[in-house]
Amino acid sequence: MEPEKVVRGGFLLGLAVGIGAAVIGPALWRLARPAAKDAIKAGVAGYGAARVALARAGEEVEDLVAEAAHEMKEAAASAADAMDETEDAAGAIVRG
Repeated sequence: MEPEKVVRGGFLLGLAVGIGAAVIGPALWRLARPAAKDAIKAGVAGYGAARVALARAGEEVEDLVAEAAHEMKEAAASAADAMDETEDAAGAIVRG
């Protein structure tokens, strides 16, 4: 194999990057580890806060649904009472 093809093909560059990563990698990891640990802590704290917020939102939605269902029942009962009164009045007019 001709030397210029080896250089042009990137073999030596790849070899140099691999050796550099093997030598420098552990040192970089020792420097980056505290930052990675802090990021994980922040993620866990954010997850906990999101769970609490989602639980509160779920309770609010449940309350709204229950309130709307109650109002619908009251409206239906009022409409039924109004229909009964109308029927009674109409019957009294017809009888009267």
